[in-house]
Amino acid sequence: MNNGLVPNLMTENVADTVRYYQDTLGFKLLMAVEPVENSQPNFPTKLTKNMFLIWANMSFENAEFMFQNRESLVEEVPVLKDAIIGASQTLYIRLEYDIDAHYENLKDKVNVVVEPTTKFYGMREWYLQDCNGYVLCFGQAIEGATDE
Repeated sequence: MNNGLVPNLMTENVADTVRYYQDTLGFKLLMAVEPVENSQPNFPTKLTKNMFLIWANMSFENAEFMFQNRESLVEEVPVLKDAIIGASQTLYIRLEYDIDAHYENLKDKVNVVVEPTTKFYGMREWYLQDCNGYVLCFGQAIEGATDE
């Protein structure tokens, strides 16, 4: 296990979120947690129809996210009881390949909130809002970048 930041994002429905991230954005399900019955934990690595999950860990490129349902997360961290699900920040994912091809592949499948833009600081970026309201930014380093 490597050191690193792995956001744990609250969602009302973990399975729907896993489907969105897997089927739409191309993330891989690393592990999930179903409710414990008779003290026998179940940690599936594949999503099946009508599955109810309380937590999931997913990855894409160098990004890794965890998703946890409200009830479970509030039980662990009660201060989140009245938290609003969605964005008050962006989650930035660096890509090592053609950002414009990535955008073209996803633009008709997602809620694009900022189209690809080359920034003065050497990155080409675009933003989408996911099925929970979280905002993801995909960025790629570009040589000789100027703001458009």
